[in-house]
Amino acid sequence: MKFKKIIRALIGAVVLLSMAGCGNKGTEELVSKDNPAAGEAKGAEAGQESGGEETSGEKVKLTFLRAGTDAEKKAFWDKVIADFETANPDIEIEYQECSYGDDFETKLNTGFASGTAPDVIDFTLASMGVRVPLGQYAALDEFTADWDGTSDYMESALNLGKIGGKLYGIATQPDVRLLVYNKELFEQAGLDPNSPPTNWDELLEYHKKLVKKDGDNVVQTGLGVPSSGSTQQHYLTIFALANGEKNLVDEDNNTVLCNSEKAVEAAEFLKKLEDEGTIPWDSSSSDNNPFASGLAAMTYANTTDFANWNNGALAGKIAMASPLKKEKQATFCGMGFMFMSSETPHKEEAWRFIEYASSADVAWTRYEMMGVPPVRESLKERYIAENPENNSVIYESVACGVGSPKVAYSNAVFNAVNDAMERIAYGVEDPKTALDKAAQEIQKEIDNQ
Repeated sequence: MKFKKIIRALIGAVVLLSMAGCGNKGTEELVSKDNPAAGEAKGAEAGQESGGEETSGEKVKLTFLRAGTDAEKKAFWDKVIADFETANPDIEIEYQECSYGDDFETKLNTGFASGTAPDVIDFTLASMGVRVPLGQYAALDEFTADWDGTSDYMESALNLGKIGGKLYGIATQPDVRLLVYNKELFEQAGLDPNSPPTNWDELLEYHKKLVKKDGDNVVQTGLGVPSSGSTQQHYLTIFALANGEKNLVDEDNNTVLCNSEKAVEAAEFLKKLEDEGTIPWDSSSSDNNPFASGLAAMTYANTTDFANWNNGALAGKIAMASPLKKEKQATFCGMGFMFMSSETPHKEEAWRFIEYASSADVAWTRYEMMGVPPVRESLKERYIAENPENNSVIYESVACGVGSPKVAYSNAVFNAVNDAMERIAYGVEDPKTALDKAAQEIQKEIDNQ
């Protein structure tokens, strides 16, 4: 069975499942007693359709669903929605939230299958590869043709929201991987704490000087390269990008690149670091990272990790470095987006909300309330001025960041590459053999599309 048929079959089955556990405050069902569209067919006598409704012939009601249930983000969205409704009295926003993972996917699948999909969705880049081909996210080009945000957005952030040249997602929340280092360990190794490595050769040199051993046992490493876990593919991506590769997969033509010459060279370089001496760790959780306990002098982390470490035992001891370069500067950068449901009957109003929520003013509020880097060029100088040392590096990293391939088989890419990198780390297979096997597994998924 082809992929799309499988998805549609799963969506149909999901409709029959209980929908408890998601919604407002993480507890409201998708269709509640407060929603008069419950149990009614799409476009029933009440005059309501696909997640949006008109009340009293005046206000348009939009349903907004975001991924995640953390209180900090809810407080942000409460403010954004209140301010938007004040400025747009003809629109009412019904806020819903649901935890990441299966719960969120189930909620979306159920909504699209039953004609009750939310009008606006705040979700991740990863969803685009599945939901755009299914026609569930609306292309936004008709709204952005004369939008001033097009010229103000960072090019990298704008491009991440595109598939096949069309814009589907408006970027709001970058999740960039930064090279972070321990200045104290640099000084102890005789390295300048204000001069982190800038390229592969320097990284290898620094790594060698920072490795400490007790006999054959590594008690301190340079770059903390994970030996297993769910984010090993990020490390290969970062080094493959810097080596001039496009990504692990070319999403434009479904060509597998994880075993290309440049990607294999990246894996070989990571293996060289491991052979010099690393501390095994599972990258599925940042808590496992030896950098957090002072056992690694360098690592890759996001802004949240850095903030947490810099408020703990490592406070004042750590810094950020610009993205490494071999052929070019590059790093991995995930992204959160605002999407419009293709089924909403209120596209103009939905766009007004998306436009407001992605505006420069709201981007700055997002930074002030949650520390999220803005992705608008007009905010660059103001953002860097807030913290010149760190924010300049963050902005530079986002600007050259590339996200995961936006393909329906992305999970197969992640799993195959993670497995390959683990076999490489433990010396089970050489980089080319392991990545060739990963490419074969990915190709099988492509052939089944």
